[in-house]
Amino acid sequence: MNQRERILAGAVLCLVAGWALIYVYGRYNKAQEARGAQLAAAQEELADIKHAINRGQRGVRQIEAWQQRSLPANREKALSLYKAWLLEKGREAGLAIDDITPAAQVTPPSAGFTAIGYQMKASGTLASVVGLLYEFYRSPQLHQITLLRLVRPPGAAQLEITFQAEALILPGAEATDSLPEGETKRLRLASLADYQKSLGERDLVSVYTPPRPVTETVKRETPVPPKFDDSEHAYFSGAVGNGEGLQAWINVRTTGETLHVSAGDPVKVGSLEGEIVAVEPRSLVWQAGDKKFRVALGDSLRKGKQLDADGQVMTDAEVERPES
Repeated sequence: MNQRERILAGAVLCLVAGWALIYVYGRYNKAQEARGAQLAAAQEELADIKHAINRGQRGVRQIEAWQQRSLPANREKALSLYKAWLLEKGREAGLAIDDITPAAQVTPPSAGFTAIGYQMKASGTLASVVGLLYEFYRSPQLHQITLLRLVRPPGAAQLEITFQAEALILPGAEATDSLPEGETKRLRLASLADYQKSLGERDLVSVYTPPRPVTETVKRETPVPPKFDDSEHAYFSGAVGNGEGLQAWINVRTTGETLHVSAGDPVKVGSLEGEIVAVEPRSLVWQAGDKKFRVALGDSLRKGKQLDADGQVMTDAEVERPES
């Protein structure tokens, strides 16, 4: 083999060696990428499993908390105990109870719980109603109010009250021969007296009679009174917890109607039409179109202050009132 052939053979060997090196390196890179993908998939699956375990543990803790608040698992005993509890709390609050009967089930049936309920008809003062509500929401029992109707007949001093409540029985309930005992911490005010003072100073059920327009005898032409709108006399009179959040009470004084609305509910009074955005202990926010208004406790819906995009009250120069 001459010099030229040796050089050519060396070049060929270098090319072969280079190709082999590239091939081996490529296979190595592919193997590394495959192992990396498998590792990432395994880590993601592990994270999903941990998340599922955490959710399961939270669910178990929630069920255990509900079992502590559940009525006894024996349905007949639960019916008897809950009826006696409602009668006792109603009478202690000062209500004269006329009748109490089993109520139709409001919560849809489920294999995970049993719902029982009672409807109670009574008479009494607004302070007595507040006393019953205070004891109801202070109790740790797994229950909710499904109906509360207050009516004052013309000339009567007492209210006619229809009160309906529903309670749940869960498998594995801790209570057996008595209702769950204790006190919840979900009430904002410290005592019953504070709630009676806050609500007792408001007349929530009397029909408001607007004054007659004054006619001028001096002028030949009687001025046309402004167009009357019920929404001018729709007042935010209170906020009450219903187990799922706060519920706003809106008293329409011109009709005697009291609306019970929560966040997301539509509201229409007179020419005012919109949607409840949020209910807070001392204010509510409602929306008409793209405008939002905050109404303070005790104020008319029409007296709401317009909010900007950040939820802040706008200045008087920026305010645009909803059209009547």
